[in-house]
Amino acid sequence: MCNIPKAVIVLILLFFATACVSEKPVDEVPGELPATGLFRMVKAEAESVVLINTMSDIECMDHRIPGSLCLPCEEVGEKLGRLARDKEAPVVFYCESERCYRSCLAAAEARKLGYQRVYTLKGGIVAWKEAGYGTESPDRIPRQDVYSIRPAEAGSWLAKRQNILILDIRPREVFSQGRIRGAVNIPMHELHRRYGDIPQNQRICVVDQNGSQSFLAASYLVRKGFGDVVRLLGGMDRWEQYQAGSKSGDKT
Repeated sequence: MCNIPKAVIVLILLFFATACVSEKPVDEVPGELPATGLFRMVKAEAESVVLINTMSDIECMDHRIPGSLCLPCEEVGEKLGRLARDKEAPVVFYCESERCYRSCLAAAEARKLGYQRVYTLKGGIVAWKEAGYGTESPDRIPRQDVYSIRPAEAGSWLAKRQNILILDIRPREVFSQGRIRGAVNIPMHELHRRYGDIPQNQRICVVDQNGSQSFLAASYLVRKGFGDVVRLLGGMDRWEQYQAGSKSGDKT
């Protein structure tokens, strides 16, 4: 079953009303496929299966299941029809892990669009690797030595009005529910198109929800020529904990 964090429930309410369903056999629709089930499906229906990585283009090109198409879940409604014209052919969505909600959102939108055989990959690409299947990296991002700052340090920089840009890479709908004061929002799925909007003369602190995306995003920016890039350790989850502790007098 897809495990959707509370922090992104607002995304589900705004985008989709359809819930993810529990695992069913390969021949039932809709459903959730284990890695072995997906492998068998691709082997049996290689020419018709549309396999879609629902992460950002940066993440998808960095590592994906061979033969996958890159389509962020935020763009499924707009672009899926161009990639999967046959609504009776199997469409399989996946993302980073079992806790990742993006494939569930994409699958719900595909069903709304009338696709008949819609699946998600149980456990995401992590489960695929654990089952012993390979991946590909069409455009691997070189990992950089990116400094991770703790919320207290970030708060001190901001209080001293240091020349720092808080770059929040979370989805717009989540960003609008709460942010660090002064933060600029460029969602991760738009970063490869909009990194040119980021000023070069400031230190950049990349912020995500829980620390799972900021390292790759920061490494990507360094590769693009940004010289002073750090990341917020633990993302907004840790920042909110820090803020709550500060108000109560507990700054540990």
